[in-house]
Amino acid sequence: MAFPAIDNVTNLLQKFLDVQTRRAEVISANIANADTPGYVAKTVDFEQYLKDAAKESLLPMRQSDGLSNGQLRVVEQQSSAIGFDGNTVDAGKEMADLAQAGTNFNFGSKILQSRFRLLRTAIREGR
Repeated sequence: MAFPAIDNVTNLLQKFLDVQTRRAEVISANIANADTPGYVAKTVDFEQYLKDAAKESLLPMRQSDGLSNGQLRVVEQQSSAIGFDGNTVDAGKEMADLAQAGTNFNFGSKILQSRFRLLRTAIREGR
């Protein structure tokens, strides 16, 4: 979901929500492939992405609305537990990670809603 960038903090919150959505998609794919022989679990390399987003949010706004070059990379998880069939999915860990991604998304969306309410109030009071 893309909103027009209102300010740098709002833009960063949008990126955070995008990351959590993509993370949930990748985790869901891992869970769906838990019984697929030879499947290697994947993860989203979002730490570097968020660091780049934070750096860019400190820069003056540009026409591109931030992180035009930033891409969420999906990489193979480093796992020491490999099943007999070569599958590296740890279903318990993936379920916990999916719950965490959902919690993170809810947290981020509440903060973003609060920012929009604050902006709406400022606009109404500024008339």
